[in-house]
Amino acid sequence: MRSASITTDSYRRVRRISRRSGSNFYRSFWLLPREKRNAMCALYAFARITDDIGDCDEPAALRTRWLDWWRQTTALNLISDTPVDHVPLSPGLADDTSDWPIDLFRHAKEIMPALRDTTRRFQIPTRYLLEIVDGVLADQQKTRFDTYEQLEHYCYLVASAVGLACLHIWEFDAPLPMRAAVDCGLAFQLTNILRDISEDAQRGRIYLPRQHFAQHGLCEDDLLEPRPDDRLVCLIEDEIRRAKTLYVSGWQVWDSLGPDGRPMFSMMWRTYRRLLDRIAENPRAVATRRVELSTATKLGLVSQHFLKPIFHRLPVPPIEVTEAGA
Repeated sequence: MRSASITTDSYRRVRRISRRSGSNFYRSFWLLPREKRNAMCALYAFARITDDIGDCDEPAALRTRWLDWWRQTTALNLISDTPVDHVPLSPGLADDTSDWPIDLFRHAKEIMPALRDTTRRFQIPTRYLLEIVDGVLADQQKTRFDTYEQLEHYCYLVASAVGLACLHIWEFDAPLPMRAAVDCGLAFQLTNILRDISEDAQRGRIYLPRQHFAQHGLCEDDLLEPRPDDRLVCLIEDEIRRAKTLYVSGWQVWDSLGPDGRPMFSMMWRTYRRLLDRIAENPRAVATRRVELSTATKLGLVSQHFLKPIFHRLPVPPIEVTEAGA
Protein backbone atom coordinates (compact mmCIF):
# COMPACT_ATOMS: atom_id res chain seq x y z
CA MET A 1 0.00 0.00 0.00
CA ARG A 2 1.40 3.44 -0.93
CA SER A 3 2.29 5.77 1.96
CA ALA A 4 -0.50 8.23 1.11
CA SER A 5 -2.97 5.35 1.06
CA ILE A 6 -1.74 4.14 4.45
CA THR A 7 -2.39 7.55 6.00
CA THR A 8 -5.78 7.84 4.29
CA ASP A 9 -6.75 4.37 5.52
CA SER A 10 -5.62 5.27 9.02
CA TYR A 11 -7.84 8.36 9.03
CA ARG A 12 -10.75 6.18 7.91
CA ARG A 13 -10.12 3.84 10.84
CA VAL A 14 -9.83 6.59 13.47
CA ARG A 15 -13.08 8.09 12.19
CA ARG A 16 -14.72 4.68 12.67
CA ILE A 17 -13.35 4.35 16.23
CA SER A 18 -14.59 7.84 17.08
CA ARG A 19 -18.01 7.27 15.52
CA ARG A 20 -18.54 3.96 17.33
CA SER A 21 -17.76 5.55 20.68
CA GLY A 22 -21.15 7.29 20.67
CA SER A 23 -19.54 10.18 22.54
CA ASN A 24 -21.09 13.64 22.57
CA PHE A 25 -17.51 14.87 22.18
CA TYR A 26 -17.34 13.16 18.77
CA ARG A 27 -20.52 14.88 17.61
CA SER A 28 -18.97 18.25 18.35
CA PHE A 29 -16.21 17.53 15.80
CA TRP A 30 -18.73 18.41 13.09
CA LEU A 31 -18.36 22.05 14.12
CA LEU A 32 -14.90 21.94 12.52
CA PRO A 33 -13.77 21.90 8.87
CA ARG A 34 -13.02 18.44 7.45
CA GLU A 35 -9.23 18.49 7.91
CA LYS A 36 -9.49 19.53 11.55
CA ARG A 37 -12.38 17.12 12.11
CA ASN A 38 -10.19 14.26 10.88
CA ALA A 39 -7.37 15.41 13.15
CA MET A 40 -9.72 15.42 16.13
CA CYS A 41 -10.73 11.86 15.26
CA ALA A 42 -7.06 10.82 15.29
CA LEU A 43 -6.54 12.44 18.68
CA TYR A 44 -9.78 11.02 20.08
CA ALA A 45 -9.09 7.48 18.83
CA PHE A 46 -5.65 7.59 20.42
CA ALA A 47 -7.07 8.78 23.76
CA ARG A 48 -9.95 6.27 23.53
CA ILE A 49 -7.68 3.24 23.04
CA THR A 50 -5.34 4.53 25.76
CA ASP A 51 -8.32 4.69 28.16
CA ASP A 52 -9.49 1.23 27.06
CA ILE A 53 -6.10 -0.25 27.93
CA GLY A 54 -6.23 1.35 31.36
CA ASP A 55 -9.85 0.31 32.00
CA CYS A 56 -9.70 -3.32 30.85
CA ASP A 57 -10.24 -6.18 33.31
CA GLU A 58 -6.67 -7.44 33.32
CA PRO A 59 -4.50 -7.17 36.50
CA ALA A 60 -3.07 -3.71 37.18
CA ALA A 61 0.52 -4.88 36.64
CA LEU A 62 -0.37 -6.15 33.16
CA ARG A 63 -2.30 -2.99 32.27
CA THR A 64 0.72 -0.95 33.34
CA ARG A 65 3.02 -3.06 31.16
CA TRP A 66 0.73 -2.62 28.16
CA LEU A 67 0.50 1.13 28.73
CA ASP A 68 4.29 1.39 28.97
CA TRP A 69 4.51 -0.41 25.62
CA TRP A 70 1.83 1.89 24.13
CA ARG A 71 3.73 4.96 25.36
CA GLN A 72 7.02 3.73 23.90
CA THR A 73 5.35 2.90 20.58
CA THR A 74 3.74 6.36 20.50
CA ALA A 75 7.12 7.98 21.11
CA LEU A 76 8.77 5.88 18.38
CA ASN A 77 6.16 6.99 15.86
CA LEU A 78 6.05 10.67 16.78
CA ILE A 79 9.60 11.53 17.80
CA SER A 80 11.72 9.55 15.34
CA ASP A 81 12.00 10.43 11.66
CA THR A 82 9.77 7.52 10.72
CA PRO A 83 8.73 6.98 7.07
CA VAL A 84 5.02 7.53 6.56
CA ASP A 85 4.52 3.94 5.39
CA HIS A 86 6.11 2.38 8.49
CA VAL A 87 4.66 1.89 11.98
CA PRO A 88 7.49 0.97 14.37
CA LEU A 89 6.41 -1.13 17.36
CA SER A 90 8.27 -1.14 20.64
CA PRO A 91 9.81 -4.50 21.57
CA GLY A 92 8.82 -6.40 24.66
CA LEU A 93 5.49 -8.02 23.80
CA ALA A 94 4.51 -11.31 22.16
CA ASP A 95 4.73 -11.55 18.38
CA ASP A 96 0.94 -11.59 18.05
CA THR A 97 -1.66 -9.76 20.16
CA SER A 98 -4.72 -10.62 18.06
CA ASP A 99 -6.23 -12.86 20.73
CA TRP A 100 -5.59 -10.42 23.60
CA PRO A 101 -8.48 -8.45 25.21
CA ILE A 102 -7.07 -5.40 23.40
CA ASP A 103 -5.17 -6.04 20.17
CA LEU A 104 -2.33 -3.59 20.75
CA PHE A 105 -0.51 -4.26 17.48
CA ARG A 106 -3.64 -3.77 15.38
CA HIS A 107 -4.61 -0.55 17.15
CA ALA A 108 -1.11 0.87 16.79
CA LYS A 109 -1.06 0.13 13.06
CA GLU A 110 -4.54 1.61 12.65
CA ILE A 111 -4.02 4.81 14.62
CA MET A 112 -0.36 5.83 14.47
CA PRO A 113 -0.17 6.94 10.82
CA ALA A 114 -3.10 9.35 11.26
CA LEU A 115 -1.82 10.51 14.65
CA ARG A 116 1.66 11.10 13.21
CA ASP A 117 0.22 13.08 10.30
CA THR A 118 -1.98 15.11 12.66
CA THR A 119 0.83 16.02 15.04
CA ARG A 120 3.07 17.12 12.17
CA ARG A 121 0.36 18.97 10.28
CA PHE A 122 -0.79 20.94 13.33
CA GLN A 123 2.56 21.06 15.15
CA ILE A 124 1.25 19.37 18.29
CA PRO A 125 4.10 18.88 20.78
CA THR A 126 4.70 15.16 21.26
CA ARG A 127 4.84 15.59 25.03
CA TYR A 128 1.08 16.24 25.16
CA LEU A 129 0.37 12.83 23.63
CA LEU A 130 2.80 11.12 25.99
CA GLU A 131 1.26 12.95 28.95
CA ILE A 132 -2.16 11.56 27.98
CA VAL A 133 -0.70 8.05 28.41
CA ASP A 134 0.98 9.16 31.65
CA GLY A 135 -2.43 10.16 33.00
CA VAL A 136 -3.86 6.70 32.40
CA LEU A 137 -0.70 5.16 33.85
CA ALA A 138 -1.21 7.29 36.96
CA ASP A 139 -4.68 5.78 37.36
CA GLN A 140 -3.12 2.32 37.60
CA GLN A 141 -0.80 3.36 40.38
CA LYS A 142 -2.64 5.91 42.51
CA THR A 143 -6.25 6.02 43.70
CA ARG A 144 -5.81 8.65 46.42
CA PHE A 145 -4.48 12.22 46.56
CA ASP A 146 -3.24 13.80 49.75
CA THR A 147 -3.02 17.38 48.47
CA TYR A 148 -4.72 19.58 45.92
CA GLU A 149 -1.39 20.00 44.12
CA GLN A 150 -1.26 16.25 43.52
CA LEU A 151 -4.80 16.34 42.13
CA GLU A 152 -3.88 19.31 39.92
CA HIS A 153 -1.02 17.36 38.36
CA TYR A 154 -3.28 14.36 37.71
CA CYS A 155 -5.95 16.59 36.14
CA TYR A 156 -3.32 18.21 33.95
CA LEU A 157 -2.33 14.80 32.57
CA VAL A 158 -5.84 13.45 31.94
CA ALA A 159 -7.56 16.68 30.84
CA SER A 160 -5.33 19.71 30.26
CA ALA A 161 -2.87 17.81 28.04
CA VAL A 162 -5.78 16.71 25.85
CA GLY A 163 -7.07 20.27 25.72
CA LEU A 164 -3.69 21.69 24.74
CA ALA A 165 -3.44 19.19 21.89
CA CYS A 166 -6.96 20.18 20.77
CA LEU A 167 -6.03 23.86 20.77
CA HIS A 168 -3.25 23.19 18.28
CA ILE A 169 -5.78 21.53 15.96
CA TRP A 170 -8.31 24.34 16.39
CA GLU A 171 -5.46 26.89 15.89
CA PHE A 172 -4.76 29.99 17.91
CA ASP A 173 -2.86 33.25 17.79
CA ALA A 174 0.35 33.07 19.77
CA PRO A 175 1.11 33.44 22.55
CA LEU A 176 -1.44 31.02 23.95
CA PRO A 177 -2.43 31.88 27.56
CA MET A 178 -1.07 28.64 29.00
CA ARG A 179 -2.34 29.18 32.54
CA ALA A 180 -5.86 29.69 31.20
CA ALA A 181 -5.62 26.65 28.92
CA VAL A 182 -4.46 24.45 31.79
CA ASP A 183 -7.13 25.87 34.12
CA CYS A 184 -9.82 25.06 31.58
CA GLY A 185 -8.82 21.39 31.61
CA LEU A 186 -8.71 21.42 35.41
CA ALA A 187 -12.22 22.89 35.53
CA PHE A 188 -13.59 20.20 33.21
CA GLN A 189 -11.93 17.37 35.13
CA LEU A 190 -12.93 18.69 38.55
CA THR A 191 -16.51 18.80 37.28
CA ASN A 192 -16.18 15.18 36.14
CA ILE A 193 -14.82 14.20 39.55
CA LEU A 194 -17.76 15.79 41.36
CA ARG A 195 -20.23 14.17 38.97
CA ASP A 196 -18.68 10.71 39.41
CA ILE A 197 -18.20 10.56 43.20
CA SER A 198 -20.62 7.64 43.66
CA GLU A 199 -19.31 5.68 40.64
CA ASP A 200 -15.69 6.16 41.69
CA ALA A 201 -16.57 5.01 45.21
CA GLN A 202 -17.86 1.74 43.78
CA ARG A 203 -14.45 1.23 42.13
CA GLY A 204 -12.62 2.04 45.36
CA ARG A 205 -11.36 5.39 44.04
CA ILE A 206 -11.29 8.79 45.75
CA TYR A 207 -10.16 11.71 43.60
CA LEU A 208 -10.94 14.61 45.93
CA PRO A 209 -7.80 15.33 48.00
CA ARG A 210 -7.56 14.29 51.64
CA GLN A 211 -6.44 17.86 52.36
CA HIS A 212 -9.93 19.07 51.42
CA PHE A 213 -12.28 16.39 52.74
CA ALA A 214 -10.48 16.17 56.10
CA GLN A 215 -11.24 19.87 56.65
CA HIS A 216 -14.93 18.91 56.72
CA GLY A 217 -14.50 16.06 59.18
CA LEU A 218 -14.68 13.37 56.49
CA CYS A 219 -12.48 10.29 56.23
CA GLU A 220 -11.87 7.82 53.39
CA ASP A 221 -14.78 5.61 54.44
CA ASP A 222 -17.13 8.60 54.10
CA LEU A 223 -16.07 8.94 50.45
CA LEU A 224 -16.10 5.21 49.70
CA GLU A 225 -19.63 4.93 51.10
CA PRO A 226 -20.85 8.49 50.52
CA ARG A 227 -23.85 9.72 52.46
CA PRO A 228 -25.67 12.94 51.53
CA ASP A 229 -25.00 14.65 54.86
CA ASP A 230 -24.07 18.26 55.57
CA ARG A 231 -20.33 17.53 55.69
CA LEU A 232 -20.37 16.18 52.15
CA VAL A 233 -22.49 19.10 50.97
CA CYS A 234 -19.97 21.60 52.39
CA LEU A 235 -17.12 19.76 50.67
CA ILE A 236 -18.94 19.73 47.32
CA GLU A 237 -19.80 23.42 47.61
CA ASP A 238 -16.14 24.25 48.29
CA GLU A 239 -15.05 22.33 45.20
CA ILE A 240 -17.76 24.01 43.12
CA ARG A 241 -16.43 27.44 44.12
CA ARG A 242 -12.93 26.34 43.19
CA ALA A 243 -14.13 25.03 39.81
CA LYS A 244 -16.02 28.27 39.05
CA THR A 245 -12.79 30.25 39.45
CA LEU A 246 -11.04 27.84 37.07
CA TYR A 247 -13.81 28.26 34.49
CA VAL A 248 -13.42 32.05 34.57
CA SER A 249 -9.68 31.69 33.97
CA GLY A 250 -10.25 29.06 31.27
CA TRP A 251 -12.51 31.31 29.21
CA GLN A 252 -9.52 33.58 28.49
CA VAL A 253 -8.51 31.04 25.83
CA TRP A 254 -11.36 32.40 23.67
CA ASP A 255 -9.49 35.58 22.70
CA SER A 256 -6.60 33.58 21.21
CA LEU A 257 -8.73 31.14 19.20
CA GLY A 258 -9.34 31.43 15.48
CA PRO A 259 -12.87 31.31 14.04
CA ASP A 260 -12.74 27.53 13.38
CA GLY A 261 -12.13 26.59 17.00
CA ARG A 262 -14.42 29.03 18.78
CA PRO A 263 -17.73 27.15 18.32
CA MET A 264 -16.29 23.86 19.63
CA PHE A 265 -14.49 25.53 22.55
CA SER A 266 -17.64 27.46 23.45
CA MET A 267 -19.83 24.36 23.33
CA MET A 268 -17.48 22.37 25.55
CA TRP A 269 -17.00 25.20 28.04
CA ARG A 270 -20.71 25.99 28.30
CA THR A 271 -21.68 22.30 28.53
CA TYR A 272 -19.30 21.53 31.39
CA ARG A 273 -20.13 24.82 33.12
CA ARG A 274 -23.86 24.01 32.88
CA LEU A 275 -23.14 20.58 34.37
CA LEU A 276 -21.39 22.25 37.31
CA ASP A 277 -24.52 24.36 37.89
CA ARG A 278 -26.61 21.20 37.74
CA ILE A 279 -24.47 19.67 40.50
CA ALA A 280 -24.75 22.88 42.52
CA GLU A 281 -28.55 22.70 42.40
CA ASN A 282 -28.49 19.56 44.55
CA PRO A 283 -25.03 18.71 45.92
CA ARG A 284 -26.43 15.77 47.89
CA ALA A 285 -27.30 13.93 44.68
CA VAL A 286 -23.66 13.07 43.87
CA ALA A 287 -23.63 10.69 46.86
CA THR A 288 -26.08 8.33 45.18
CA ARG A 289 -25.97 8.86 41.42
CA ARG A 290 -24.19 10.33 38.43
CA VAL A 291 -25.58 13.82 37.82
CA GLU A 292 -26.25 14.58 34.15
CA LEU A 293 -27.76 17.27 31.99
CA SER A 294 -31.24 16.67 30.62
CA THR A 295 -31.68 15.74 26.98
CA ALA A 296 -33.44 19.06 26.38
CA THR A 297 -30.49 20.99 27.82
CA LYS A 298 -28.01 19.06 25.69
CA LEU A 299 -30.05 19.64 22.54
CA GLY A 300 -30.32 23.32 23.38
CA LEU A 301 -26.55 23.64 23.72
CA VAL A 302 -26.00 21.78 20.45
CA SER A 303 -28.45 23.98 18.53
CA GLN A 304 -26.85 27.12 19.94
CA HIS A 305 -23.53 26.15 18.40
CA PHE A 306 -24.49 24.39 15.17
CA LEU A 307 -26.87 27.16 14.07
CA LYS A 308 -24.63 30.11 13.24
CA PRO A 309 -27.21 32.90 13.74
CA ILE A 310 -27.86 31.64 17.28
CA PHE A 311 -24.17 31.07 17.98
CA HIS A 312 -23.30 34.64 17.06
CA ARG A 313 -25.91 35.90 19.53
CA LEU A 314 -24.46 34.01 22.50
CA PRO A 315 -23.03 36.34 25.15
CA VAL A 316 -19.25 36.69 24.98
CA PRO A 317 -17.93 36.32 27.58
CA PRO A 318 -20.61 34.05 29.04
CA ILE A 319 -22.84 35.37 31.83
CA GLU A 320 -21.01 33.16 34.36
CA VAL A 321 -17.77 35.02 33.59
CA THR A 322 -19.22 38.52 33.70
CA GLU A 323 -21.08 37.78 36.95
CA ALA A 324 -17.88 36.50 38.55
CA GLY A 325 -16.11 39.74 37.67
CA ALA A 326 -18.93 42.00 38.84
